[in-house]
Amino acid sequence: MKWLMKKCSSCGRYSLRSDRCPACGGELVVPHPPRFSPHDKYLSYRYSLKKEKGLL
Repeated sequence: MKWLMKKCSSCGRYSLRSDRCPACGGELVVPHPPRFSPHDKYLSYRYSLKKEKGLL
């Protein structure tokens, strides 16, 4: 799915452009979280990675 709104990773502004931030020229990223599924086949990998890094 293609998202229209993007967020600058350096200044935090939102933009509809897809290449660079019009204000500072920083990289634009998708601000939306990934979709949740109770049948996620990668849940155990993410859980173990978070446990390794001490986030849980």
